[in-house]
Amino acid sequence: MSKLILKGANVVWTGTVGRGGHIMYALQWLHGLRLLGHEVLYYDRISERPEATALFGQIVDRWWDSRLAVAMRPTGESVFGPSVADVETFARDAAGIISLGCQFSADPDPWLASVRPRVLVDQDPGFSQLWAMEAPSIEEVLGRHDLYFTVGANIGTARSSLPTLGIDWRPIWNPVVAEWWKPEPPRTRDRFTTIAGLWLNAYQPFEGVMWGPKAEELRRFLRLPALAGEPIEIALESGSGDELVGELAQNGWRVESAEAVASTPESYLEYVAESAGEFSCAKGLYVGGRSGWFGDRSACFLAAGRPVVIQDTGIQDTLPTGTGLFAVATVEEAADAIRRIRMDYERQSTIARQIALDHFDARRVLPALLEAMGVNG
Repeated sequence: MSKLILKGANVVWTGTVGRGGHIMYALQWLHGLRLLGHEVLYYDRISERPEATALFGQIVDRWWDSRLAVAMRPTGESVFGPSVADVETFARDAAGIISLGCQFSADPDPWLASVRPRVLVDQDPGFSQLWAMEAPSIEEVLGRHDLYFTVGANIGTARSSLPTLGIDWRPIWNPVVAEWWKPEPPRTRDRFTTIAGLWLNAYQPFEGVMWGPKAEELRRFLRLPALAGEPIEIALESGSGDELVGELAQNGWRVESAEAVASTPESYLEYVAESAGEFSCAKGLYVGGRSGWFGDRSACFLAAGRPVVIQDTGIQDTLPTGTGLFAVATVEEAADAIRRIRMDYERQSTIARQIALDHFDARRVLPALLEAMGVNG
């Protein structure tokens, strides 16, 4: 067993309840590493708001271990879990540190500086590289690391023209803990659903095109309920997509509040299980840059045996599509995929679950990263 540090998923966001899926993404990294026999310290920064500390504590008490989770304020003060001195002690014996997403700081906190190797897992393929290219130095966005992984499976290949910045990007998927997702019915909602923040990252120019946020991509699929012959549900994060709600409703979409249906990891698990499957569009740059991005939420739907129809980002090059998982470019293709799933749901569900086990199960995903780090398991 090795000691590892997992850093920076920002699980409490603004400190308000409402992002159960984001919390679940970090939890599956933590528990996936634990399943492989490692002792993992979760290290995150939180805001000065007291509700952020309270929410962090609630998450850790329910899903992790308060002795192995530390919340740091920007001042360098530990406000939950181990003290800075305890973190330094843990770090001296750590076999590596894994950072989830861009660090926006060249160097780690002083009490983590001795830990090597440092590993970055890029969560915004295309955005991360372009932001870093535009910054005074790459390290100011990405941080300084020894190994670089990305959930954009096409980055650094001939399949995508997104810049690599001279970095050897290794592909990885965000892991799922397969045991948490039960493919058995009932599907009480029995609708294709998704959860979305429509304006994250907003606009990004690339190769002469201004690629827009998920809100703009969603407009390409407004007619989907009519073409598929059934309502499609989208749970929007607060303040995200308000201007689209009326237009969505007029086109047969059912609009829910993400805070109402998936504010905690528990309710997020339930929401996915209640659904028939997922339909989701992607951010414009993921699509236009052919990054090969595949979201952690969609992996959860697959693990629950819920087929996924997702806007194509180039995943057909790296994942099996056509049954259980469909990559689509147009609203007509999306409607056809939903009809095909409905006609043969049991088989489609079984294959969706198998895709998750073969490609996203933590026991399949994480060993390659750990091997690159020189860590057994």
